Amino acid sequence: MATKGYIRPAAGVGAAALLALLIGLAPEASASCGAASCFLITGSEAGVQPKGKLSVDLNYSYAPSRAPDGGLSGRVAAVDQERRRVILDEHQEHRTIAETTILDVNYGLTDRVTLEVTVPYRKVKHSHFIEVGEAGGGAGEFETFQDAGLGDIRVTGKYNILPTLRNLIVLGLGVDLPTGDSHANNIEGKLQEPTLQLGRRAWGIVASIYQSYEVIPHRLNQFASVSYRRTFTGANSYRFGDEYILTGGMNLKMLNIITVTGQFNWRYIVHDEFTGDLRRALFPGDAGFPGDPEVIDPVVRRRPVPNTGSTMLAFSPGISLALSDRASLYFHVQVPIARDFNGGVEQETSFLGGLSMALN
Repeated sequence: MATKGYIRPAAGVGAAALLALLIGLAPEASASCGAASCFLITGSEAGVQPKGKLSVDLNYSYAPSRAPDGGLSGRVAAVDQERRRVILDEHQEHRTIAETTILDVNYGLTDRVTLEVTVPYRKVKHSHFIEVGEAGGGAGEFETFQDAGLGDIRVTGKYNILPTLRNLIVLGLGVDLPTGDSHANNIEGKLQEPTLQLGRRAWGIVASIYQSYEVIPHRLNQFASVSYRRTFTGANSYRFGDEYILTGGMNLKMLNIITVTGQFNWRYIVHDEFTGDLRRALFPGDAGFPGDPEVIDPVVRRRPVPNTGSTMLAFSPGISLALSDRASLYFHVQVPIARDFNGGVEQETSFLGGLSMALN
């Protein structure tokens, strides 16, 4: 994605939004590392808790992304929020590392209705060349950006519509709160691009359906999940693209304390949108190179942001270890099978591990 950056000290404490899909480790569950990290199913998020019961899940994910060829990406677009400009071919991406620590809490309001609160703490590192065609004789200027702090908290209500011994169907409806910081500046003291901020600076809604079936009771379980996220237009007229996630897989319980799992995860994210004029960074041979970007469309209007959005299919094997009747440890690896990030950095093999437990 288009992004500018500089090094900024880590700030705040918290956790980011998470609602995707993960399979069997603890009781039925489903969750996601949010925006550009992982989108698995882990432990306590998909199912519902009995009335008055409380469970928590604490996990950490590490999701690196690199330019398609492992070096620098082709020239991609940038968003200048303060001057209302979309600038094509303005910089070259290098690498992004997204680390997310998530506290997920589930409480049973009734035997069928569960309230889930997901609190994330995000750490983002990014490097790239900016102002290509303008600075550094047209080669651009290499910059790094780092930030850490509370992400967007998600509050979800879940309803179990098919509570039988072997079947489970859970409907979920959540709200993303604009709690994450979105005011980081770049090295020039200008507002950093939205795709590198800790929060989206906008409200959002998430709808999901989770289904599971015990093929062999207490031994082999099949599951599937679908979710949709829509983020509303936020500050500076920027809107993150809609996200669609499909997940399916199975888990097998072995030796009474070990569960192995395999799942396929598919995610599609629509282009982001921004209200601004349209410009293009200069190339060698253009009149005035190196210099200010040329104006293509001076009208300030809503338009898609090139190089945002993505499509990805991944396979995610995992394992969990039951520490007791109430607690388990788990670990997942997410391996990309096919991906298209529209010329930006591409997510590589990612890792997620955590602890899930019932408190009462």
